[in-house]
Amino acid sequence: MRGKFKESILKSYKACHILCEADLQSFAWYRIRQFLKKTKGTSEFRVLNKPFLGKSNTYPDLVVFRNGEPWAAIELKESKRLPEKTAAKERKKLKKLKLARTYPSLKRGYLVYVARYGDKRALHGPKGDNAYYFFEVPIVMWKGKAEADREWTKRFKSWSKYAPEPKV
Repeated sequence: MRGKFKESILKSYKACHILCEADLQSFAWYRIRQFLKKTKGTSEFRVLNKPFLGKSNTYPDLVVFRNGEPWAAIELKESKRLPEKTAAKERKKLKKLKLARTYPSLKRGYLVYVARYGDKRALHGPKGDNAYYFFEVPIVMWKGKAEADREWTKRFKSWSKYAPEPKV
């Protein structure tokens, strides 16, 4: 999740192929599926978008199933900044899946977020009893607005809020 996966998301974000959380979800699904197909084969693993996990009453953004059981849950976020409060809420949602003990096959919970500005991590301090289960995968382009590439920002805005030129 941190190596080529992270690099490919950053590259697509810089190329303005990811403009919202839905784009990020689609791209992440494709990359994870591609990786599993190449390394593990298709019979053992399956990646689903927003499956309903009935025992915990949740809809994670992506779930990787192994032999028909949830194996990894992934929450995705895309924004200008990821506030610590939002990241903590997402971590709590992933922790709920693990603590429910309804899915003993669930081994990992990932919070993957793409932000234009901010620190390297949104969550600071110890993970507590979640340490071996929860992983934060931050993809942050710049530390602050002052360091941002103005040309990229302009291009991003034109694609994310596309409006055709009025005909005269």
